[in-house]
Amino acid sequence: MNALKEKIISQSDTMASCILLSKEIDKISKKIDKKVAVLSNFTVKGLSECLRVKSFINDIFLQVYEGEYGQWKQEILGNRLYEFKPDIIFLLVDAHGLDNNIIYGDDGTNHDEIEKSKKEAKNELSQLIDYIKRKTNAKIVVSNSVKIWPPIAGIFDSKLKNGYYGIVDDYNNNLLKAYKNDGQVFIFNFNEWLGYIGKKNFWCGKYYFVADMRLSPEAIPLLAEELTSYLIPLAGKKKKCIVLDLDNTLWGGVIGEDGLSGIKLSPTGDGQQFYYFQKLLLSLNKKGVLLAINSKNNEADVKEVFLKHPHMVLKENNIVSSKINWNNKAENIQAIVQELNIGLDSLLFVDDDLSNRELIKQTLPEVSVLDLPTDSTKYVQTLLDYKGFNTFEFTEEDKKRNEMYLQEKQRNEYKNSFIDIDTFLRGLDLRVSIKEVDDFLAPRIAQLTQKTNQFNLTTNRYQEDDIENFIKSGNILWALDVSDKFGDYGTTGFCLVKDVPDGWEVDSILLSCRVLGKKVEEQFFGFILNELKKLKPKKVRAYYKPTLKNNQVKDFYKTFDFCKVKSSETEDIWERDLSDYRFNKHDFIKIDKC
Repeated sequence: MNALKEKIISQSDTMASCILLSKEIDKISKKIDKKVAVLSNFTVKGLSECLRVKSFINDIFLQVYEGEYGQWKQEILGNRLYEFKPDIIFLLVDAHGLDNNIIYGDDGTNHDEIEKSKKEAKNELSQLIDYIKRKTNAKIVVSNSVKIWPPIAGIFDSKLKNGYYGIVDDYNNNLLKAYKNDGQVFIFNFNEWLGYIGKKNFWCGKYYFVADMRLSPEAIPLLAEELTSYLIPLAGKKKKCIVLDLDNTLWGGVIGEDGLSGIKLSPTGDGQQFYYFQKLLLSLNKKGVLLAINSKNNEADVKEVFLKHPHMVLKENNIVSSKINWNNKAENIQAIVQELNIGLDSLLFVDDDLSNRELIKQTLPEVSVLDLPTDSTKYVQTLLDYKGFNTFEFTEEDKKRNEMYLQEKQRNEYKNSFIDIDTFLRGLDLRVSIKEVDDFLAPRIAQLTQKTNQFNLTTNRYQEDDIENFIKSGNILWALDVSDKFGDYGTTGFCLVKDVPDGWEVDSILLSCRVLGKKVEEQFFGFILNELKKLKPKKVRAYYKPTLKNNQVKDFYKTFDFCKVKSSETEDIWERDLSDYRFNKHDFIKIDKC
């Protein structure tokens, strides 16, 4: 599979090659991670194969539904689309019908007609989107409209009451405003993206007149690559941590040879590319992306840069793990994931040295590697082009993530000062807060279901809309907050229980790996069982679905005297009667019920 991935990375630049490569994917796996539907009011032939190929690079296996040519409205209003049960729908609709009315500019006489066209275009699309929302919980990605260049009125277009650019801008802005706070609908800035890759070469060329291909075939793989920005968070493949080299990566030059005053790092002049690269990294860090260092260097030299260099943007408190030594970089990465308790597939490795990048690719294929260009002035754009940090939501836990990991480092240091684990736990002053999930918590809970792998009994992945629908349907949803004397872990646990005819059914129970090993998981689930007993002392059915990462919890229910009633390769079913259940509280954990 890794060989095919490397082949795809090097050979998937044309639509024809993507079509062939998609057939190779079929030969090695029939797995389906997500279902994608593509609807458009212009020809996007080949996009489905390109999407499958570009997603495979990110370890996502797709099944793609293509709407019939010219039938996008009928597809929305029909049944086939919803029978397919897509997880995400790409609605690539350029407002070309609107453009036709104004493409030749405002002659001063057709204001009413133009205003009518603007209103009709807005209302029709919004009604169709609302119809999709009533039929499915799938994410809906809607493209805005492309502005051609130049407008027929040329430089005077900006002076017209209904100039071409003004009308399309109004259309696009209204679309953005309409769904700004809608967690199900996202607006894809098709116009800006196409401007980035080049409208003159890729939009409304010769293929438009012979095959209604407004987007040229050469641009289809590029579009597929851009749309993976939505598929990565949908499939829970977002990266958690960037592992950074230092010399010629965060600054120009070698600190051990050039010294503090000799390295290149400045907001102006020579070295500004490194300064702005650090600015970008700091911005990602503030949005919840962890930063770690993996460098062959003397630690004292590096510490001096962080403390004394006047233009060092990143500070020591932005770094959650540092491996500054002369060890093999693959060994250092393994030490980093062990320290942070995250998976290798959560990392992006950034290093200017090609040999180091190849070492990681060969020895740790689960780790993603950013291929930095030899020209350091392109570092910022290279990282901006990387899709692995996209997300559908930004929560309070994201804002505090760096601080939480630094607190965890303090906890580990504190833990290492004890020989007896019970003494350590009693000294933590652990407090758990258990509360019912509401709409405010839905984004964070959805995020937990997407990214929690180790302590996750069923690994059912849910979006924010799914959580809100569970709440509306009367299911029981509990969230867990944990804190101790070092700080607040935030919302780190979730349990979904359904009231079924013959008892209770535990659909999901999960906890972030950051709170494991402190018996918090026992208190959380024990509390839930006790609450269920108060409501209805009847049978509870729970599930364990094995994955590559959750083997540690395969016997979790045995702790609570559940009996395994069915076992298979894909699922274990556990049951117990609640009538005789007694909650075993730990006296070193204080429980608050909200």
